[in-house]
Amino acid sequence: MLKLSLRLRLSEARIVPTAFVIEYNEFGETTWSWRMKRLLWYVIGVLTLSALSTLGSEPHYGFSVFQESFEDSLEQAKEADLSIFVYFYKQDCVAFEYMDYQFHRASVWQFLNERFINVQVDASNEESNGPSLAKKFNIDSYPTYLILDHNGKETHRTTQAMEGRVFIDTINWLTGETEYPMAEQDVKYEAGNRDPVFVQQYLLDARSVLPKNLDIEDLHMKAWGEVQDKYTAIAKEYLTSQEPKDLINLRDFSIIKAYSYSMDDPGIKLVLDHFDAFVETTSMKQVSETLLEVAFNTVLIRAIDELGPGDGGLELLEEDFQLFEELPLKKATDWLRSIDADSLLKLEEYSLFYVRQFLAETEGSSPDSE
Repeated sequence: MLKLSLRLRLSEARIVPTAFVIEYNEFGETTWSWRMKRLLWYVIGVLTLSALSTLGSEPHYGFSVFQESFEDSLEQAKEADLSIFVYFYKQDCVAFEYMDYQFHRASVWQFLNERFINVQVDASNEESNGPSLAKKFNIDSYPTYLILDHNGKETHRTTQAMEGRVFIDTINWLTGETEYPMAEQDVKYEAGNRDPVFVQQYLLDARSVLPKNLDIEDLHMKAWGEVQDKYTAIAKEYLTSQEPKDLINLRDFSIIKAYSYSMDDPGIKLVLDHFDAFVETTSMKQVSETLLEVAFNTVLIRAIDELGPGDGGLELLEEDFQLFEELPLKKATDWLRSIDADSLLKLEEYSLFYVRQFLAETEGSSPDSE
């Protein structure tokens, strides 16, 4: 499942990227279409410098925590009886510069230095045996992080680009240094507990391990992957198994906000069908912002997916913006216009601009054209 999350800054009627999913297989391709990969390249390329310059005031070390020789690291690990942390990467992966920044952050640097012998492996560098090591450990996506015992035997593995704090939490969960916060509830759910009260609390608690929306000022990238898909599927099952009247409350609205990414998601359909009831239960602002963000994501991603000869994606984007003028979504659109009368027009123009730029960047880049 794909989620390219774009947050609406409604007061300024503009969008900012809030999360990117970055995982490449051994061929340098994501599991999505080439078009979405190129979109990520474009947007991240545009935003990298500004993002890195606003990541906060945490100190950074000017030297790497990683060694370059896998063999030397293995020898040191045996002598010190320490585990090895191995970072597999490719320099042409869009996540490389981002993770390089994270690994120089003082908190991440110290965390790794205190626990492991650390080595990085460029999987495309023949001189450092990168390709052979990637093959030996069955590395087919980048970045990938391995934890090996002092004899070089793999004990843990994870992937994805992660913001520093998420990275530390993830490694702690993998190694058992801290308990995975959802472990006990996962066991109960997997054992068949489907009591609505339990599942509702389960989904609310699971938000603690989900990728968070980026802080607008910090532009942090968050981890993404199977965990998100797992709890999203559970949320959809929960929302479709209950009577609509039983879901019109603050707690279930919070679940809908956390796990809805498309206008076809059951939670969004529920809010649209019971718009006024949800407004009465929450607020016009909360309902409108939730619906507009999901609607915007839906039309933009659909347009990107349709990009090709004839600018079909642009035509589709213009057509899909009519969605905002149809009831009941129009109620949310009117609320947005009460803040800025030209807000929807600005959003449409901004979207067309980015899609055109993306189309220009990717022209002639389709695998079919090579």
